[in-house]
Amino acid sequence: MLTGIPAVFRSVVVLCFWMIFGCQQRSKPIRPVQGAITESVYASGIVKSKGQYQAFAAVSGIIDSVYVREGQQVSRGQTLLTIMSDQQKLASERALLAAEYASLPANLDRLQEMQRNVELAADKFSNDSLLLARQQRLWQQKIGTLVQVEQRQLQYDASAAACKSSLRQLTDLRRQLALDEKQSRLNWAISRAQQEQFSIVSQLDGVVFDLLREKGESVAPQTILAILGNTTKYLLELQVDEYDISRIRIGAQLLVTMDSYQGQVFEGIVEEIHPIMNTQTRTFTVQARLKHPPPGLYPNLTLEANIVCAYKKNALLIPRRFMVDDSTVLRKNGDRIRVRPGLRDLEMVEILSGLSARDEIIQPEQ
Repeated sequence: MLTGIPAVFRSVVVLCFWMIFGCQQRSKPIRPVQGAITESVYASGIVKSKGQYQAFAAVSGIIDSVYVREGQQVSRGQTLLTIMSDQQKLASERALLAAEYASLPANLDRLQEMQRNVELAADKFSNDSLLLARQQRLWQQKIGTLVQVEQRQLQYDASAAACKSSLRQLTDLRRQLALDEKQSRLNWAISRAQQEQFSIVSQLDGVVFDLLREKGESVAPQTILAILGNTTKYLLELQVDEYDISRIRIGAQLLVTMDSYQGQVFEGIVEEIHPIMNTQTRTFTVQARLKHPPPGLYPNLTLEANIVCAYKKNALLIPRRFMVDDSTVLRKNGDRIRVRPGLRDLEMVEILSGLSARDEIIQPEQ
């Protein structure tokens, strides 16, 4: 079944006579052997489409139209379905009316009227200025009275203030109309953007994997409407226990089995390690890809994987059951020996120091 898989993936085969002999005569001594060993980390996970995502509703309303079906190919930007809301429709119409009412062309009459007021005030100021100058000359010639001069001065001051006031009012009106127009256009743009949220569009070129709502159903913000993805590229989403995550590196190789492909083992490679742990499951998400994906993959297929952490071709090995603890074994005569272990798999453990291939050890009593 494993024919063709590189040597790095092959675990050391435990000799059958060791297993049989160990069960029948546990005190029979053995010697360490030279062999290959692969240390790996177990992970479970699922197959996911590259770019797979859930299309959410951003607004509340009723599904008005559905334009796609499950399994259909879609293009980026293509409308999937639309949501209807009378309230939003009315709000959009109100924003449009407000924008039209606040536009400068719609308020041209107000501007022209204010401009005429400014011109009238300027004419009156000019006239009162001439009358004041004439009255002052007459007074210098001892013609008229001081009261007449003062009255002309008051009229002049009033006209000057009225002229300044009308100019200020014209400036304020222009500024206010410009602000109102800008705000109303902004409100209309916001309303149009909100209106666009009532149309759910595809974010990629791919396939509709699942439609979760039908026409006429009521939806609210964050309601999942559909699941979309790419059928040409798949990735593996693995869950690795926090105890093992520090042993995994980008580029590590792995062996994958799936219930949908019983009897087959697929090679893969680690591409990404998410840098935060899921506090509920105490696991990290690791993303990988298959080197040679089989045909007919589907999203959410379950899988199991062994991620290779280390491999040594020629190591000194003993069965793990011959270890008294993590650093001790028993000689043939029963003496304890301190050893330094290295790589481990399910059956074997590497001995880095403390034993040689000539030493005989026995299995500790259980």
